[in-house]
Amino acid sequence: MKTNKPSYRGRCAIYGGSFDPVHTGHLRLALAAVKEGVVDRTIFMPNAISPFKRGQKIAPGEHRAAMLRTASAPYPELAVSSYELDLGQSAYTIETLEVWEQRIDGELYFLLGMDSMLQIDTWYRGEEILRRFPLITANRPGEDEDERDRILEQFRVKYDARIHVLKLTPMDYSSSEIRARITDGESVAGLVPPGVEEYIRDHGLYR
Repeated sequence: MKTNKPSYRGRCAIYGGSFDPVHTGHLRLALAAVKEGVVDRTIFMPNAISPFKRGQKIAPGEHRAAMLRTASAPYPELAVSSYELDLGQSAYTIETLEVWEQRIDGELYFLLGMDSMLQIDTWYRGEEILRRFPLITANRPGEDEDERDRILEQFRVKYDARIHVLKLTPMDYSSSEIRARITDGESVAGLVPPGVEEYIRDHGLYR
């Protein structure tokens, strides 16, 4: 159903994930999509985490969204949506994109990491995502470049997929490594955007 008034105008990218916590690599990727002229705005969309993920220190959705807002605050080209968190359950990517396609007065893109990009045809209605929405991704360190290029070319030929690979220099760390450092009492300065380490400390996250 089309909304009466669009939430955003122009070319917008949805960037989904757990962001537990958001780190500098996430921020650089979101900004690169704008700086390289692919989109006008990137919208972070933290997802709901399954309660069946036992044994993991998963931060509640409100904290993950708050950290994203802290990280995004200096950048008018970035936004944060709690759409999937507000659903209260896991959402299929295609269904989120279909809803947000109606909220954008312009064109909707989907931003994702290369590891997810290479498996997207196995997702629920993943072939539809490839056919219907332009995709943005970036290379990761340690990849098999030949295999990566083969899969991307296959997507372009088979699904007429529009895939933009950013020129961003890969960063070799993850949210899980950052959580481990925090649990061990180590500093994560420089690994997370300004203000996020303080937020984590103030709220006792990942201890």
